[in-house]
Amino acid sequence: MSSSEHDAQLEFLEEMVEEHATIAGDVVEIDAHTWAIHGYIAVDGDVIMAEYESEAHARIVLHELEADEEKGAGPR
Repeated sequence: MSSSEHDAQLEFLEEMVEEHATIAGDVVEIDAHTWAIHGYIAVDGDVIMAEYESEAHARIVLHELEADEEKGAGPR
């Protein structure tokens, strides 16, 4: 996954938080090459919010999202 794709996923998650979605604080293995961050959207319930090719990528984005929330930062 390229850095620009990585940033696009983070931006999407930040926008979802702004729209009052809840992002789970864990990373879920879908298969050997697919890892996901999931969350809750009022209309759809529990959903996969973003998918990554590795657990490391997913954890990096989740960490960045949590850091942004702690700072009170909005979407980029």
